[in-house]
Amino acid sequence: RTVLVTKFVMSGSVTRAPALVCDRGELSTGIVHFGVGGFHRSHQQAYLDELLRVDFENTKSWCYTGLGVLSFDTKMRDYLVANKFTYPVVSRIGETPETMAMHVHHVVTLRDMLLSFENPAAAVRLLSSPDVKIVSLTITEFGYRVPINEGDRTLVKLALDGAVDGVHNDEATPAECAGATVFGILLAALANRKRHGLRPFTIMSCDNLPHNGEVAKRRVLGAAADLDLDPATQQWLETEAKYPSTMVDRITPATSNEDIVSLKENADITDAWPVMCEPYKHWVIEDDFVDCARPAWETVGALLVPDVRPHELMKVRLLNVGHSAMCYAGVLAGCEHVHEAVTHKMIKPFLKRLMREEIAASLVADPSMEALVCGLDQYAELVLSRFKNVAVKDTLDRIAMDGSEKFRVQGRAVVMEGLAADRTVRGFALYVAAWAHFLRKAVMEGSVVRDASASLIVAPWADVAGVGPVESAVTATEYAVPARLPPQTAEDAAALQRFLDIEEVFGVLAQHEGWRQAVVREFEDIATSGVEATLLGYIFGVGHNSNGDLAQLGSNGARLSERVSGTFILDEVCAHEDAAAAPDITDEAVAFVSLY
Repeated sequence: RTVLVTKFVMSGSVTRAPALVCDRGELSTGIVHFGVGGFHRSHQQAYLDELLRVDFENTKSWCYTGLGVLSFDTKMRDYLVANKFTYPVVSRIGETPETMAMHVHHVVTLRDMLLSFENPAAAVRLLSSPDVKIVSLTITEFGYRVPINEGDRTLVKLALDGAVDGVHNDEATPAECAGATVFGILLAALANRKRHGLRPFTIMSCDNLPHNGEVAKRRVLGAAADLDLDPATQQWLETEAKYPSTMVDRITPATSNEDIVSLKENADITDAWPVMCEPYKHWVIEDDFVDCARPAWETVGALLVPDVRPHELMKVRLLNVGHSAMCYAGVLAGCEHVHEAVTHKMIKPFLKRLMREEIAASLVADPSMEALVCGLDQYAELVLSRFKNVAVKDTLDRIAMDGSEKFRVQGRAVVMEGLAADRTVRGFALYVAAWAHFLRKAVMEGSVVRDASASLIVAPWADVAGVGPVESAVTATEYAVPARLPPQTAEDAAALQRFLDIEEVFGVLAQHEGWRQAVVREFEDIATSGVEATLLGYIFGVGHNSNGDLAQLGSNGARLSERVSGTFILDEVCAHEDAAAAPDITDEAVAFVSLY
């Protein structure tokens, strides 16, 4: 085996780490991954490939097989087959095109990829193999809410009856099994493993969700109950399977045709679907695996810790929430890319103040973070410097996708904690007001809003525009503010109220009058003075939007610390009942779903 690694240098150069030269027949599958997309290929695969280069013997049995459940996964499978399951990870950095540096890392740790809808029984057999110790997931927030279906029920019954084992006539598998979901397939395999006396595998979520291990566990247990698995199996899943939380980070935009051409021109590499990303990557993993079986990821820079929560909150709130807060104002200001927005004369200071006064104030630094940065302020500066990377070319359109889910899961808890602690949340009110203008603009222009809840969040503005049902309305691809949008009307004010009424997105904030009034004021400021003037008012703390009323109770007297039950929330607590006496025990909110 030959290991050739070229160190990445920031000089406008092109460097390269060629594929590891080895007998790939020695590689075997220890991890199966659902959701083989750009992020998985740039992050988890990159870590394992680096580990394979430095510790081949102990890593060769931990390679990946991908498993796709959606029709568009066919394109990825076909690309990987044509590439013989190798591909380049292209990391680029530079604040100007002239200083951009590129490093190409060729990955070999993805051995195969199956499509469950082509052969559901084969998918269950793969996951039932005793060699598979970990199943990892990047299925997005939405993936944990897909309901169990009849295909799942049939597939689980086949597994329990032993009808997917050994030499099986896969063509005889009932047709409905082709529609089996991620968690139906997982549970069919786990039931099959238990039937054979095997240990369960570890289920490791790598999605950008708070407490993603707990989210995965609750989804598995909820789906097991929906599938009527016997009590002993449900207990086995709860006590013997493991669900470590993770914090993952590497900005990985979609690959464009321009990226493919650039790779050929600058590195003389022809590839149909390279992964484009930033050089920076970060992975924090809760060290909780079935029988302690896992690769030695810490050897190549991953951080294994007993508690991921401080790290995930730092990353999700400062980076992901910061991304969302920036993107809508950026679109309204005429920006197209993240690096344009973060260097905008008004958006940059807005974002810095929001991160410092409203987001960082909700976080507590953990000693284990020192392995990465010295404190939250330094991490915030690191985030801003990464946003400036022109090479990433991340679009605001991409960041704006699934805004309802992102606010519900990532941003809402920060607002609730801030209100409960009597901290300013004016920046968040401006964020939501800009989002509302973004939605209004999209509807008025006839653009599409790419959001799993598009019909819900666009409906208030569709009513104003008179466009009727909004199934077809989904991505604002026109970034420059048009010369003439219809002027604000009383109907727009009513539409904003209907928008703020959406409890699936805003939770108890929908009943908090002070919060609602704050959003209304920022919305009106944007309408009358423009987004830049509104941002300026926030930056210097001027304007008519005071935070004084935000600490008050909602109009119905409801406390923000009350527990909320509903379709989308398992457990949401913004502050302990004794928070006034002990503010350090605030619960950051276990916000999530009825099992996506």
